[in-house]
Amino acid sequence: MKIFISYARIDKSHCLQIANLLEMHKVWHDQRLYAGQHWWKEILRRLEWCDGFVYLISSDSLASEYCQNELEIAQSLGRYIFPVIIEKGIEIPPHLAELQYTDFSEGITGEAVAHLIKAIYFADQDTKDSQHSDSNDNPTGEAGRFNEGEPSLLSRAVTAMEEGQYDRAVFLFNQVRAKGYQSRFINIDALLKEAEAALNLQMRQREMEHEYQQIAHLSKHPLTQAHGCKAFKAFREDFPDYDPDNLAGLCAKKTKLAVAGRVPENSRLSNHATAASTNRRLEWCEIPSGTVKTEESHNAFIESFLITKYPITNSQYQVFLRDPKGYANPEWWDYSDAACKWRMQNSVPPIGAFTGENRPRETVNWFDAVAFCRWLSSTLEAPVALPTLRQRQRAIQGNDNRIFPWGSKFDKSRCNTRESELRMTTEVDRYESGVSPYGVYDLVGNVWEWCLDTDTPATSGDLLNGTGKRIVHGGAFVGPYTRCHVSFHYYLEPHTLYSSIGFRVVMPRMGR
Repeated sequence: MKIFISYARIDKSHCLQIANLLEMHKVWHDQRLYAGQHWWKEILRRLEWCDGFVYLISSDSLASEYCQNELEIAQSLGRYIFPVIIEKGIEIPPHLAELQYTDFSEGITGEAVAHLIKAIYFADQDTKDSQHSDSNDNPTGEAGRFNEGEPSLLSRAVTAMEEGQYDRAVFLFNQVRAKGYQSRFINIDALLKEAEAALNLQMRQREMEHEYQQIAHLSKHPLTQAHGCKAFKAFREDFPDYDPDNLAGLCAKKTKLAVAGRVPENSRLSNHATAASTNRRLEWCEIPSGTVKTEESHNAFIESFLITKYPITNSQYQVFLRDPKGYANPEWWDYSDAACKWRMQNSVPPIGAFTGENRPRETVNWFDAVAFCRWLSSTLEAPVALPTLRQRQRAIQGNDNRIFPWGSKFDKSRCNTRESELRMTTEVDRYESGVSPYGVYDLVGNVWEWCLDTDTPATSGDLLNGTGKRIVHGGAFVGPYTRCHVSFHYYLEPHTLYSSIGFRVVMPRMGR
């Protein structure tokens, strides 16, 4: 779908974030350079061109003459209107209240992203059904009229400056200059320069407040606190004096919960070894909301989630085995009759084929991998699970539909497959050049990884209670690189044990 984003210049940071979310579409937003009549002709051309009109609603955009003109023209052309609220407490004007709007005032949440993408998707289907002409791809006509009321342009610009509406002032001063205003005493260029400087300060203030709000949200939640504090440290380099919530004090304190999704400092997972090189605590990477290209060439929307940076290692799995409340507790298998039966017949856990604390744990079947997740959920007091196939694909593909985590061309130096000729697993952090767009290691090669999916899901929709085979994905050291393709996967019986199959875990992004 061809989308036009309308926004007040002061809200540019919001515009860029939303434009990135919609990159699967043809998105256009002007750079607000106010280049006179040529600029407005381009606006009109793009309004003719677009199918949908995303209007970012803030107090500034509602007060903006050019935003209101763009909206009026888009409505007159019959474009789909997608209002997006980006400011808390804003009152929706009557002419927009009847439309379904998306609320981003609390930040870019999975629910808000899904709402906007779904609205655009259904509108796109309507557009295709109506068989719009492809001639709109190169629009040349003009639509609507832009009435500035020439005699009052200068006075209106000065009034805007006095009221602190610098975005509007810049716009009006540019219009005055474009219309060839001449005066022996009034320096329009100097006034414009002053308005632009004031606007830049205002934009910096708005950016500072917006970024701080997002960072504070991360910093106040235990599972994402490390990410938030790291972001706050970078934030303070640009804005050293702004900290209304005292994040500096918050980040200086030692919390009981490990930050950024790491295991608690006092938990068994961080105390089981002393060697720093092998005592790798669980680390998490955030996968943002977005789409994944399916085998049927459809786009499936995936909400944001956290995934372990590495496969579960021998040392991490050993904690589960040694914990008196871990493998020794058969209740972790009570999610299905088949799992209970497996556990009753295997009170002694299978032994892995390859030693080394930092190698991926293999010789783990699906039943035991799920039991590990349930135990870890109880330990962390957070919902941990095996990833779905779509989640793993999203972590690999990123936003540019990669075939492998690093791109679309296979490179044996970036992962452990048959082509590496190693014939065994490698340490999980070995292939730094093979990480995904989000910093995840070993998503292909080394060991296959169990997924939550089943080929015969339960009628209740509970994947744990489903019967039948389960997916393994990502390829392994024993297989050729063609099996590491993002769309390639197997279905195996859940009791299957091989030295080439391991797992990693996910959990939802908290604090949404």
